[in-house]
Amino acid sequence: MRASALLCVVLCACGDEAARRAPIVHSKQAALRPTDTTATELMWRYLGTDVVEATASDGGSFKVHYTRSGLNAVPALDADDSGVPDFVERVDETYEAVGALYHGPLGFRTPLTDGTIGDNGGDARFDVYLLDFARSADGAFRVDQCPPSQLDRCLGYVVQENDFAGYGYPNTTVATRILGSHEYFHAVQAAYDNNQGVVISEGTAVWATERFDPSTNDFELFIDGYLDRPDRSIDSPPPGPVPSFAYGSAIFFKFLTERHDDALVRKLWEHLENGHGDPLEPADLADPTFVVQLDALLKRDYGSSFAEEFAEFARWNLYLSTAGDPAQAYVEGRRYPAAASTAVTLPFQLDGQRVFYASAQYFKAPAAGRTRVTAALVDSTLTPTDDLDGLVLWLAARKVGRNTEVIRVTAGQTVDVTDGEVIAVVTNTHRGPTGTTLSQRPGLCLGTPAEVAACVVLTQGGVVDAGVDAGVIEPAPDAGVVADAGVPEPTPPAGCGCGMGTTPLWFLAVLVGRRRRTN
Repeated sequence: MRASALLCVVLCACGDEAARRAPIVHSKQAALRPTDTTATELMWRYLGTDVVEATASDGGSFKVHYTRSGLNAVPALDADDSGVPDFVERVDETYEAVGALYHGPLGFRTPLTDGTIGDNGGDARFDVYLLDFARSADGAFRVDQCPPSQLDRCLGYVVQENDFAGYGYPNTTVATRILGSHEYFHAVQAAYDNNQGVVISEGTAVWATERFDPSTNDFELFIDGYLDRPDRSIDSPPPGPVPSFAYGSAIFFKFLTERHDDALVRKLWEHLENGHGDPLEPADLADPTFVVQLDALLKRDYGSSFAEEFAEFARWNLYLSTAGDPAQAYVEGRRYPAAASTAVTLPFQLDGQRVFYASAQYFKAPAAGRTRVTAALVDSTLTPTDDLDGLVLWLAARKVGRNTEVIRVTAGQTVDVTDGEVIAVVTNTHRGPTGTTLSQRPGLCLGTPAEVAACVVLTQGGVVDAGVDAGVIEPAPDAGVVADAGVPEPTPPAGCGCGMGTTPLWFLAVLVGRRRRTN
């Protein structure tokens, strides 16, 4: 099958993850389980001829269901002669390890119990069903029901690929560690609020996998989805069935926890439960949103704010790939792909480029013989509002792929770019739709102090003194930056809004990894 055809099949095989993000329908009766072989509405279920077994109760918190023959059969190897296939034992051990971390040191809630519903897998343990996904996906968390008394708190189970044959994982152990830590974290999220947006849901799930096992490279493969589009608002992924931007947003949560502590993500989820929003945001108490609650949490517990953190996040993202420096930013920044930037030439002028809330735009230019370079943001003449409010301007000098200087420009400060290049980062630190500002349209000037001074005059509608060589160029309207980045778009149709539940993690990682950038 050609790659394009495979992509169409994978992306249009919509199912459970899309349903998980849809409005919740409360039910007083248990939902169907994969063991109901007559449930044709289930995308993945056992066949009528399958003999389904499950791991015995041994004091653990998880129960793994499997079959030894037929389409859904797990690998038969039983090297320790325990009577249970080794693959099943590894799955069980992995989920126990995941649960021990999430509910131990990290302090997250356990999922709601299914002990009181009808079809609950036989007991109150959390259920994992091993089934053949035929490469249409590799795992999913499925909601069983949302008790009316719990509002948007829901319970469910995980379905997972039965053998990973033909998948791109290096081995079944790595595959299970990725799937178990990711999908089970969705069950944890559902214990707080199952109706949150895709960025906070998928971003923190990828973060959780990295926290559980940083050796898997899952995080490194996904964060390209965000770093290719930092000009988009952090809470507004592009439309479409594969929200790679949402999975890639894990780098934002990685930044927050490296800069502060792991407890930040747990505290954030605690305040996302309906009716439990932070009192600092009374209008957001009933049905909390993550950017609002994050801002309140940072102010209350960390002496910071969303604006301060997002500005610093943009700076940290200058220290990626060859520019990685653990003394300045991410501990493993050299392993992460660089943030996408727009290549320009000096002197550079951009007037009225839309910069959306909670986003950053990176402009890179060779020094071209210059020694010292500066930058300036200019209040646009195109709008009646203050287009500099909430904006932060970073300037980096770089040589041979490494930053030699990174400064926050407030009053014409310069950096030495001799034999190197310069990167200017325009950052909008507003938190989003609940605030008063969604986007800004500043002018940007980049060059030597004289070039920038002339550019500022031109951008403000003045006339440059004939004795000054302005040297300013006006780029084509698109300037390499997507003009509609960050605009909230409608939710994809319910029939094709696939996420992690229907798109294989390995396949999505390949798609993300193929994105092009300017390093």
